Amino acid sequence: MNNSENQEALAEVRRMLPEDAPGVVELYRSVYGDEYPIKAVYDVNSIIEQQQKGDMIRIIAVTGEGRVIGQVAVYRSCVSNPALYEEGQGIVVLECRNQGILDRCMQYGHEEVYPQMMEQIWGEAVCNHIYTQKAGVRLGYYETGIELDLMPAASYQKEQSSQGRVASLLVFKTFKIAPQTVYLPKIYEDSLRYIYSVYDFGHSFLEAGEPLPPAPTRGQTEIYAGAGVARFTISELGNDLEDYLLQAEKEAAAQNCCVLQVFINLASPANGAAIDILRGHRYFLGGVLPRWFDSDGLMMQKLLHEPNMAGIHLYPERAKKILAIIEADRNSVRA
Repeated sequence: MNNSENQEALAEVRRMLPEDAPGVVELYRSVYGDEYPIKAVYDVNSIIEQQQKGDMIRIIAVTGEGRVIGQVAVYRSCVSNPALYEEGQGIVVLECRNQGILDRCMQYGHEEVYPQMMEQIWGEAVCNHIYTQKAGVRLGYYETGIELDLMPAASYQKEQSSQGRVASLLVFKTFKIAPQTVYLPKIYEDSLRYIYSVYDFGHSFLEAGEPLPPAPTRGQTEIYAGAGVARFTISELGNDLEDYLLQAEKEAAAQNCCVLQVFINLASPANGAAIDILRGHRYFLGGVLPRWFDSDGLMMQKLLHEPNMAGIHLYPERAKKILAIIEADRNSVRA
């Protein structure tokens, strides 16, 4: 039995304890060096505080000697619905990969932790490899979209696992359905019905044919300068949406963001008018976001550079179909 096999045999999978936090920091450094775009992962006290508050819960694999050799985490990342947790940051040290450690961490979370805590969970499966995507399929996640060029290339320099920015596959899993009325923008009706067809949500679908209301647009901007990503969450649509968008883009440009994302509520019958404005500014389809506002959301995206399409590796056939839909829409708004 070689060293990595011995480590797997000794690995215990469980929730992280405070005394494990330094080992978690070393786990990130072993994979990303100091280039992970969210710098809180290098702060022991921040890691402990997040777990104690329930903002981020880590499931870890730890050897008998106390070394953390793998993890997966769930965390609050959606400003419009704090009850929606994201699963991600699945990491395994290089010498212990392909040993089933990440699968064990994810399985433990889905059987022992997540169903008792949440109704809906989501994730961003990186597309520079297919290992996380395969695990998601086994655990019952369904694919709803693709975020082009989400992660910076610098995050993958240590392992040399990507020659450019890295896309992420949007995946969701439902523990408890929440039927609702969803308004589909006419231009995306066929595409969205295809995305929704994978799961019976109990939803009703109507056309989003109303004009923008005579009220101010309200929302929140999140800037991830280290990753070059800006996210604009629109909580209330108004007839000043275009002005709101241009101001938000100006803020993003000031911090050198090259990936822009807009989140729209599909419970609004005016979302079709909003989509028309966004497409006029070269935003294209990203995907469906179940329970993003508690009601479902739609993600639109815009890149200020040519995306690393050659670096996208997809495992599920549905994901390949969704990528084709996204590429066609991107070409359409650029024409």
